[in-house]
Amino acid sequence: MRRPVLASVVSILIVILGIAGLARMPIRELPDVDAAEVTVSVAYTGAGPGVVDAEVATVIEGAISTVAGVDSFTTEAELGGSRTVITFEPSRDIDQATADVRAAVQAVAPELPEPADEPSVEKNDTEGDPIVRLTLVSDTLSASELTDYAERFVTARLETISGVATAQLSGERLYAMRVWLDPDALAARGVTVDDVAAALRENNIELPAGQIETRSRNFLLRTETRLASVEEFEQLIVAQRDGFPIRLGTLAEVELGVESDDSLFRVNGETAIGLGVLRQSSANTLAISRAVERFVADIEDEPPPGTTIQITSDDAEFIRNSIYEVLQTLGIAVAVVVAVIFVFLASIRATLIPAVTIPIALLGACAGIAFAGFSINILTLFALILAIGLVVDDAIVVLENIERRVENGDEPKEAARAGSREVFFAVVSTSATLIAVFLPLSFLEGEIGRLFTEFGITLAIAVAVSTFVALTLCPVLASKLLTTGGGRNVLARGIGWVTDRLASGYRRLLTLALRVPIVVLAVAALFSGVSYTLYQTLPSELTPQEDRGVFFFSVDGPPGAALDFTDGIVQRIEGLIQPYRDSGAVEDVISIVGQYGESGRAFVVAVMAPWSERTVAPGEIVSELRPELAKITLGSVRAFAPSGLDAGGGGTPFEAVVTAPSFELAAEYSEELVRRLRERPEIVDIRRDYEVNTPGFDIAVNRERAREIGISARTVADTVRTFFASAEVTEYIDRDRRYPVILQAPEERRRNASDLRGLYVRTTAGDLVPLDGLVEVERRASVRAFNRYDRQPSVEISAGLADGTDLGTAISITEEIVETLPSQMGLSWTGQAKQFQETSGGLLMTFGLSLLIVYLVLAAQFESFIQPVVILLSVPLAVAGALVTLFVFGEAINVYSQVGMVMLIGLMAKNGILIVEFANQLREDDRTVRDAVIEASVVRLRPILMTVLSTVLGAVPLVLSTGAGAESRFSIGLVIIGGYLVASVLTLFLTPVLYDLFQSDPKRREAAAAEATA
Repeated sequence: MRRPVLASVVSILIVILGIAGLARMPIRELPDVDAAEVTVSVAYTGAGPGVVDAEVATVIEGAISTVAGVDSFTTEAELGGSRTVITFEPSRDIDQATADVRAAVQAVAPELPEPADEPSVEKNDTEGDPIVRLTLVSDTLSASELTDYAERFVTARLETISGVATAQLSGERLYAMRVWLDPDALAARGVTVDDVAAALRENNIELPAGQIETRSRNFLLRTETRLASVEEFEQLIVAQRDGFPIRLGTLAEVELGVESDDSLFRVNGETAIGLGVLRQSSANTLAISRAVERFVADIEDEPPPGTTIQITSDDAEFIRNSIYEVLQTLGIAVAVVVAVIFVFLASIRATLIPAVTIPIALLGACAGIAFAGFSINILTLFALILAIGLVVDDAIVVLENIERRVENGDEPKEAARAGSREVFFAVVSTSATLIAVFLPLSFLEGEIGRLFTEFGITLAIAVAVSTFVALTLCPVLASKLLTTGGGRNVLARGIGWVTDRLASGYRRLLTLALRVPIVVLAVAALFSGVSYTLYQTLPSELTPQEDRGVFFFSVDGPPGAALDFTDGIVQRIEGLIQPYRDSGAVEDVISIVGQYGESGRAFVVAVMAPWSERTVAPGEIVSELRPELAKITLGSVRAFAPSGLDAGGGGTPFEAVVTAPSFELAAEYSEELVRRLRERPEIVDIRRDYEVNTPGFDIAVNRERAREIGISARTVADTVRTFFASAEVTEYIDRDRRYPVILQAPEERRRNASDLRGLYVRTTAGDLVPLDGLVEVERRASVRAFNRYDRQPSVEISAGLADGTDLGTAISITEEIVETLPSQMGLSWTGQAKQFQETSGGLLMTFGLSLLIVYLVLAAQFESFIQPVVILLSVPLAVAGALVTLFVFGEAINVYSQVGMVMLIGLMAKNGILIVEFANQLREDDRTVRDAVIEASVVRLRPILMTVLSTVLGAVPLVLSTGAGAESRFSIGLVIIGGYLVASVLTLFLTPVLYDLFQSDPKRREAAAAEATA
């Protein structure tokens, strides 16, 4: 009060810093807490899962185990290669982690089999979901020409965008010089596969030739020894027989074909080429999306005539819409809170005082989070919305006390000075309590828990700034804006009459309650006891099911399914989606058949219309389609909508990994676990990723006979691999790009095991002998892939939840079964189940830690160990109110509702502090305990009602909001409204009763002693 200009200047500086912070903060969906992920891939063409696991996976895992900071890693060894995904601890820098992995892998690369490719190291999970999907469609270019255009002019430029890990092609037809070997022609001319491969390697090569040096000039030399066309390849002399040259064209059909045609990509039924943009694990989705949009706009005129490139799916659309909705909710919440203040104060001049606090506190919070290096994201905006009711509370308490003194006859300046000093301790105490509650949120465990670090710190900063403004600027404004005399307007008199009636009625009820405390305590105990029962019975989930504007179908065909077979299943799914396209609910359908190079796998993406243009949610469509999908018996089809908070998982909340010392034991234990789970109706659609049903043949070499005639096992293996799996032997260069030259038998000569009879190998004596005389072929089933989790053999299990079953129940059922299985078996949760366990345990600990910290803070402030108990015993009522509200609305307990319950600790403590602190002041004026607590409760009734209604009504827009991300806003808003409103009403009686019971009254003791003496 002595330096009003200083108070004003500081507040203006806070506003300026806040605006500057807003201008420089990045915008994201969620805080940047993604753990670094690195993928190591090794291609080993033609090698079976067992060979890949033994010769590749174990070598790579051994190298990775030496890298520091690894949290976990998984490896999949399948036909044709291995893939290891390494997840690092949160503090690990992704660039340094990638460099360390690359160095470790390069060190063991010489130990890998010679036919295996060089290991590839990428800064993400290569089988993760793209954040942007693009489509290339052409009326004039073939699939291979379109793929070549994408490779030359699109993918490389996309991968230069900051934050992009890779741009994956789908349905691609990459050029390759295909040499289709004719086994009969080879045998007739006495030529083997090795002869062809050697001729190509030796005659399609370019080596440095040096230069000619003269006294005046130097001339570079270049030997044109590369084959440059199909005709040149056909004319290549492979061998000489009886003086006649044997040319490649007489041994094989040579054509400029494609590397592989084992995948398809369609958009709305039209064949196309797809481009999936995968982000690095810590990259900003919005920034990448904007860059991709600019890139597509820039190259709009570049493609050949009849060719278009367009964005068909963009995760950033949900983020943009969600942030817009949150900002809209923020504006509505500010208007509602200001309206509540005006209704109570009935004066525009008085309303301006706390209203000014809101933008200053919110901008101050923005300055603080910018300084901390945070971002504008959905959770920090949530925090700002919830902060609106909190930041105005301090100003309300200060203003109400000043206004009360003005109405009692004090001059505005004196009222401002004395009134602010009177409530100084209460304001500081409530703010310290709130900050003590919010800060432990930053210690939540798990990746989901770490997301709330910025949430808690943003709230703490906002409360700290609002406290400063309330105690400095508000008294200054009150001394200038409030006036004495002049009477009150009609609205003010009406509000005054209502609040006076409420106060007098409250005084009578409170006086009665203090006479029969047992009734109040019984009601409070009964209501609190309900909370335990409800907490045990309410369903639990990680996050509410959000409408993210998209849903997916995952297709697994039967073992050994061909591409056309899998495509038939996908076409049936496209037919089921078509009615929703016709109605306008679904805009685009993207189908990827042959996902990740596996002909039996497919993935379908249904992109929905904007939120304002439809009334149906993805989850509703998925539920409607499930009965029809169940009729598809040719393969396994799973429909799902993505989860909120980027929780991960493959479309099911239930995902686990069974580990054991060997693959045989892991298969045995997982089979027993699945059998027991199928007996439980709560868990449905169980998948076990280990079935020995992939059809195949084992080729056994007669080593003794082979040794006798001078043939090595390597020669036999190379011959079979080249004919049936293909062999890349050299390169073909066209327009400055390299394409592989691939040897393989034509498709009609590798359809069954009898085709092995047409293959010949050369002995050391130079004779050709048929392969079927050296090998025995046995039909045998095998597994699709071998998986490892942290180097242990593992089997993955996933499942869905029956209607009415929550994730917590499913986890409990599974863990009860696991306790009865052999101790050698290990069970690790992954995906949403892992996040659920980490976050749930962390939230319970955070709740307890917040209670303890608040108790200690209050004990230090009140210099008492009893009064904090009086204040905090209202917290169970808030939790009970929140749980009852969830029960009434049929909602589940999730991470949002649990965070809301933690917030209720501070909100409830704040009301208790206002009563207890003022009662202590009155007792210093020689009032009895009961008189003091009654008077304090009645006097503080109006500011308590104002703060409660400000917080509750400020949260109402969260519950009523629609559009992107509305489900998460509803969860946290519902808990705040129900818990705070119910508990606040009960606390108006419980806190005074507890204060009256727990506080000793010297005057009462003196009166009793005097009466006894008399």
